[in-house]
Amino acid sequence: GEVSDGRLVAFCPELDLAAEAATEEAVLCDLASMAREYAEEYAAEREKFRRAPNRAAHEPFVDAVLACPDEGAVLALYR
Repeated sequence: GEVSDGRLVAFCPELDLAAEAATEEAVLCDLASMAREYAEEYAAEREKFRRAPNRAAHEPFVDAVLACPDEGAVLALYR
């Protein structure tokens, strides 16, 4: 990630998400949590998201996140 004012920033371009935290582990955990929440929201309204030009391409990564049994497995997607 990039360093901003002594904090780390991590990006997930596959889902257009970003997180900021003081440590690498914290920023990746935050990003994994955000990815899980977004994937659940996407799954709940899949047809709407599929039709949205800025979100349709997220579907393969959403499915990868949803296939993860826990946030540790989601973290592995970023490493």
